Amino acid sequence: MKKLLFLTAIALAAISCQDEESSLPIDNSSPQSQKFQVVQITGHGEIIPIDNSKTRSSIQGETALQFASEADYQLSLKEINDMQSCNRLAYVDANDFISLQELAMKADEELEEIANTATSESDFITKYSQYVEKYKGLLITNKYDNEDLSLYVPDGDNVSTYLVNSSRKVVIGNEVKKISLSDDMSESDKAVYAYTPLSGETNIFNFQNFIEDKKKTTGRVELKSTSEISVHVGCQKKTWLGWKRDNNRDVYFQLVASPMYFTLPNAAGDPYNLDFVRFHAFHNDGKIDWSAGGLKPGATSLSGKISVWTDITANTSEQVSYTNVFARYVGKYGTYGTHTLPKLEGGSYGGDFTLAFIR
Repeated sequence: MKKLLFLTAIALAAISCQDEESSLPIDNSSPQSQKFQVVQITGHGEIIPIDNSKTRSSIQGETALQFASEADYQLSLKEINDMQSCNRLAYVDANDFISLQELAMKADEELEEIANTATSESDFITKYSQYVEKYKGLLITNKYDNEDLSLYVPDGDNVSTYLVNSSRKVVIGNEVKKISLSDDMSESDKAVYAYTPLSGETNIFNFQNFIEDKKKTTGRVELKSTSEISVHVGCQKKTWLGWKRDNNRDVYFQLVASPMYFTLPNAAGDPYNLDFVRFHAFHNDGKIDWSAGGLKPGATSLSGKISVWTDITANTSEQVSYTNVFARYVGKYGTYGTHTLPKLEGGSYGGDFTLAFIR
């Protein structure tokens, strides 16, 4: 029964980022009631609402989200938790407020600019050192891989990071609260940016691909204890002294495995027939943390094959119309149906796997 409830939950979550009927991207985000407002927290601890007439220069202190009650805050956390990641950043779309998650996105754009404009290795070292210092105490480095130059949201799988400001603060009623977060990378970030395969992990299949030591793609298929089957893909590119996230990649994957259920309601059935998700396509998205389905009730292991392409390894010179494709666009859009994609045959990486629960 628990497995059936889980499969129902992930099926409903998938619908939030896809549309069964249309072949065009549409806005499927859930209607959002105004559970919060943006306020400024002054140096004297005053909490002052920000209205549209205020300019950024007139705001004193730091900004934060204010919830009328703990219940409203917890409800927002639940709503974000139930969303696919493609909807979460859009949930808080407020002027003059930057969440911890949005800060990391802006920091990555800044690192990209530093890498592109540095005139020499020494120039990059100087600018990168200043960059790390600027975000010290806010974002964290990858302590598992000293060649990774990107900065990460601490405890980034904790959905409160979408609601707190860069100081980890949120206002509940008239009280400023600082949310406790682990100063470690999230598990979803570790899955693809801290590639450390361990012996004895029968529920995880890892793979990695390098292109001329300039591009790196790391992937993982994971069978969770909840019976959820997750696909993780992370893209990185080489810069002056190491690697950084490569967020402008198109990623495609095909998961053919048994015995499993697929999350999309019009894609349930035998995975070796055509009424399943033949390909998943993600546009301009360098990190994927995707719930692909669930293990059928009663089963204890999963066998199959994962094939992954990026826009670099796919045959982009030839376009093919594929049926049974889930295509996710930038932001909060996704559609299931027939899509025109690069020709996806050969040039993939991944491989065959058999996964079993860790008891």
